[in-house]
Amino acid sequence: EQDRRWQEEVVKASNGRIKFEYHPGGEPVPKKEALRGLSKGTIDVLTSAATYFSGDCAIADFTLMPKNFKTYEDLFDLCYGDVGKIWDKVYQEKMNVKYLWVNPFAPENFQISKKAKKIRHIEDFKGMKLRAAGPAPSKTVECLGISPTTTIAGEYYTAVQRGDIDGGLMTSYSLETYKMWEVCDQVVNPPVFNNCAVLVWMNLDKWNTIPKDLQQILLDVPRSKEFQKRQMDFLQEDDARIKKIAIDKYGVEFYTLPPEDQAKMWAAVAPVWDFYVATNEKQGYGAEAKELREIVAKRFGA
Repeated sequence: EQDRRWQEEVVKASNGRIKFEYHPGGEPVPKKEALRGLSKGTIDVLTSAATYFSGDCAIADFTLMPKNFKTYEDLFDLCYGDVGKIWDKVYQEKMNVKYLWVNPFAPENFQISKKAKKIRHIEDFKGMKLRAAGPAPSKTVECLGISPTTTIAGEYYTAVQRGDIDGGLMTSYSLETYKMWEVCDQVVNPPVFNNCAVLVWMNLDKWNTIPKDLQQILLDVPRSKEFQKRQMDFLQEDDARIKKIAIDKYGVEFYTLPPEDQAKMWAAVAPVWDFYVATNEKQGYGAEAKELREIVAKRFGA
């Protein structure tokens, strides 16, 4: 929805000098190869979760990590400020892509299957088998004594329904999108990933062929306060709508861990940030990852 609005506003602001041809995920390159396809110029623009490409470039993995942002305003402030500058530098050097803007989505909570035991304390997670997408999310659940699985989104419902897994670390909108409210009857708060986001990149060679005024339009549209307010309003309203349906129609319990268990959870998942830095060190960007961590830590204690 927000990606479509960005495209529409860019086309309008450029008086039609910029136009988009939309392709769904998997076309014209496989989803797992999308960033590499963008790097080579097979596609010009890509919207995706950065964690899908951690093996190539992990600098933005903290968009799906614990204690990243407290509010959407935090996310915008950092991702269009110091954090965004680091991202842009690394992605240009390593992947030949230009970071354009950040598209937030709902926080990620633990969804627990109807067949599994209910969570009441942090210790109840131990021994469970839950879906987690990507290296950093997998490391997060491991820190809580959970066995992560790499079940793809399209198979998530079936895996829970069969009892192959006990649930997953997923967004609230997946309750509706994947109909998880049919097979899960508990959502555990607080969100382990406070506010998550996908990134939008452009092939760097393509970017360099675009006139400066059009480059500015591509960047300015999502950075406007009006655009950001629409992003936040949409997410908050949609999240509330889905939660109401989940409770009223499907009897899903939204359970919040007691304060003492929340403290244990944050302490347990803290090593994920060490994992983030170590991953980036192996890719040659340890200094940038440490700088990013310091920026986030000053605000949120990462």
